[in-house]
Amino acid sequence: MTIDIVNKTTEICCTLFLLTLFLGLLYKREWTRSLLMIILIFAGELLAVVTDLIFRILNTGASTPLGIYVDYAISYAAYVFLVCSFSWYFFARFEEKGAKIIHPSLRWLVSGYSVALVLLVISSIWTGWFFSMDENGKFLPTDLFNWVVYLFIPLVLFDFYVIWRHRLVLGRAETAVLVLFCALPSAAYAVDMKYSSVTAHLALTLVLAMLYTFVDAEQEKGLIRTRQELAEMHLNTMVGQINPHFIHNTLSSIESLARTDTAEARRMMSLFSEYMSDNYVDMTKSPMIPFSTELQHVDHYLSIEKVRFPNLSVHYDIRAEDFLIPCLSVQPLAENAVKHGICRQRRSMGNLTISSRETEKQYIVTVEDDGAGFDPSAPADPERSHIGIENTAKRLDLLCSGTLTITSNPGKGTRCVITIPKGGRKS
Repeated sequence: MTIDIVNKTTEICCTLFLLTLFLGLLYKREWTRSLLMIILIFAGELLAVVTDLIFRILNTGASTPLGIYVDYAISYAAYVFLVCSFSWYFFARFEEKGAKIIHPSLRWLVSGYSVALVLLVISSIWTGWFFSMDENGKFLPTDLFNWVVYLFIPLVLFDFYVIWRHRLVLGRAETAVLVLFCALPSAAYAVDMKYSSVTAHLALTLVLAMLYTFVDAEQEKGLIRTRQELAEMHLNTMVGQINPHFIHNTLSSIESLARTDTAEARRMMSLFSEYMSDNYVDMTKSPMIPFSTELQHVDHYLSIEKVRFPNLSVHYDIRAEDFLIPCLSVQPLAENAVKHGICRQRRSMGNLTISSRETEKQYIVTVEDDGAGFDPSAPADPERSHIGIENTAKRLDLLCSGTLTITSNPGKGTRCVITIPKGGRKS
């Protein structure tokens, strides 16, 4: 009776602890294939320990053979889930760390071998090949029982071999966690079969807690790296927006207009002042701003360019503006369209169209011109800066899971499409 109370208490503690960690995993910031496999491992162990606890509570006293069989069937089925999920986890993890991609046939071979072995053990509940149970749920091992351990040894050894082979890619900490994940539960299950204890649940809870701690640390490191990248791109964007040629040309235009058209010179000076103010204010506010604010900033820039290039025609087709977008993400596209597209045409003549629309799952912003265009397959033009476009694409991805797609045809123009999914992360 004392052992039964200890087992129940241990399983209750394991259940509560695992459930807390499981919910924590569901709210992780970055979802990867390896994280999904860890979630499946947690789900498998939760299923096993909860099932075992329920039948241990319901069958206190006189146990029914049917209840015992169902308990063991679900527990071993959950173990199948654990073994397969773990194999797929470290395959995914190796690839994420830059190791050579594991051949799909090897993945399915390992999973198939795991399933076959555990199903063989489960079937013993009815066939009695490896063990049977009396009416009180006590294990009665047969002469073949030790073969259960022997059959699992090749799988465990294979796991050890693969982990050890990739130890340099994984690092010491993760290698140690994965080795423990192989060793401790395997040894604990052997103890459980002999002494009817819950050592396996305790061992799995321990290594899963270690795995959770490792994942949490990895995510935190990833967040720090993301913040550093954003800070660097933020600085690069600010520097990129202080375009000395644009400032020089604008001031030269204002000086020229002051001699011939003072009213237009004052208007252009006002536009230039608002543009420079937008540059400073937008970059010192939140990284994500309303699209309407970004559009206003673009309009100030294009109004200045239209004074300098009278043959420039700007068109707007705004069908959605109630959403957030990284600041200074549309303006670099409009600037590229004017500078590298339309202004390369004879007499700087051309059309620039900015449009936005909303679909069921995303917001789409398009910047399109009918300027000179370029050949995407040709080598990059060394005289043409790509920093602004590259920063825009990276910030869209990091700040809101957005994408930037650029298509172009020489002599026909360029089309830039920003796609922002609804519900995307907002850092």
